Amino acid sequence: MKTLLLKSNIAEQKKFWHFALIIFFVSLSSILTAQEDSIKTILDRFATDYKNDPMFTSNHSFGVEVDKEMWHIEAIAATEKSPTEITVTKGFPTKPTFYFVTNIRTLIQLDKGEINALTAGAKAFSTDYAPLDIEAMDGFEPSQEFVGDVLSFTFHFWTKGMPEMVPFGQHFTRGTHGAQAAIFYYDTGLRTGYGYLHPGQHANEHPLSRTNPFSSMIILIKGKVTARLNDVEYEINAGNAFFIPPGMTHEILNPNDEAAEFILLMFGDGA
Repeated sequence: MKTLLLKSNIAEQKKFWHFALIIFFVSLSSILTAQEDSIKTILDRFATDYKNDPMFTSNHSFGVEVDKEMWHIEAIAATEKSPTEITVTKGFPTKPTFYFVTNIRTLIQLDKGEINALTAGAKAFSTDYAPLDIEAMDGFEPSQEFVGDVLSFTFHFWTKGMPEMVPFGQHFTRGTHGAQAAIFYYDTGLRTGYGYLHPGQHANEHPLSRTNPFSSMIILIKGKVTARLNDVEYEINAGNAFFIPPGMTHEILNPNDEAAEFILLMFGDGA
């Protein structure tokens, strides 16, 4: 009798785990399908918004990799004979091009306007992690103007609404170059952003971050900082802007008890 009951219990347990595995894989499949639908829905929203963007004046074919899955976006600008056209399809672009690399969490943040795309892509060095990055497919050969063009395009494609607005302040920043930053806009010869320095933070502490081949202007809007320029220290108070020539080493320190905030402008050849 005990043997029969034991066999019966084992059989029931096998049935239970078999049923549980079926439920698990069905649920997993549903979750993956729902996530896929969510990604497509979000990308469609960006595409629809960009379709009406006045800066949409040239064609773009690119990829968006979200959690290792690739999507292809084809954006055809309007001509005298045809209107703008944008398609979003799952899979790789048909020809070598650039693609964005991100994850569903960041995609949702971009969709909700909780972070700006250029801020999500900010990093001090090419080896740093960024939740929105840009990679090139094998065989893609970018032109010399590619960096400026793609950063401007990144802003306009991933920024919805009219006017295209960028939220800034402490809670809209990411850590980069030893400070907190929110990027406003990049274009050929122009980089603009917002910086936030907590007490004790040291921007450009890394020696490789201290010089640029182009000019900069820092506009201090709150607090005070110590600007170390060519190893000479200057105390700067809010309400002042200071110019940094090309090639000058510059570090910005906040040894004070309150946070400091500033606007950063970088401009000229190479910016």
